[in-house]
Amino acid sequence: MCDRTSILPALQEMQPGDHYCGMFRSDADQRQITVDFVRLGIERHEQMLYLVHLQTAERLRATLLEAEIDVDALIASGQLVVQAAKDVYLVDGVFDPRMMIEILGRETTRAVDAGYTALRVTGEMSWALEGDPGSERLVEYEALLNEFYATGAKTYSICQYDQRRFDAELLLDVLHTHPRVLLDTQGIDNSSMYYVPPEAFLATDRNGGILDTRLANLTAAAAGAGATPA
Repeated sequence: MCDRTSILPALQEMQPGDHYCGMFRSDADQRQITVDFVRLGIERHEQMLYLVHLQTAERLRATLLEAEIDVDALIASGQLVVQAAKDVYLVDGVFDPRMMIEILGRETTRAVDAGYTALRVTGEMSWALEGDPGSERLVEYEALLNEFYATGAKTYSICQYDQRRFDAELLLDVLHTHPRVLLDTQGIDNSSMYYVPPEAFLATDRNGGILDTRLANLTAAAAGAGATPA
């Protein structure tokens, strides 16, 4: 069951422009993230877009009802929008990262024009494991999202990754493309650890960009600790 009284501190700290990955290893942790994501959206009068995949809309509804959230009223008012992930991520059956970001921009504008303070989005990324055309561009999309959020758009997101389903190679790139991480339910600032800015991650020599970023982070950490060269 979800804790009905407290909200995860990491989610309380989220602000428009934040790009989190939620990496979890249990259904209970996913439920906690889901419930707190919606609770805070209600509290802040934000529109919420939830893109379901394995969880399904019915399971999401049951989770929110168990937490004593009036999900039916939220959906009826339009504050909570629940859609199948593939219906949004795939346009004409193909995933195009830049087109998806255009969609996100339009939905953000609509939410603000409707009187909401921001648009908060969470998507279950397991849809990308099923081999649909363009799904191999998933981490390109995650990197480009950081450019979009840097524009000051009134939106933010949690990209949900079930560690039981994704392989280590892809999850490493997930860490490279998210400046903030929810690991199970613990919030971690990844901006000066494994995160790689989009211009480096999307460079022709991706490994070179990752290496340069890691070395710069090591140098900064050593300087901050007062270390001297050996």
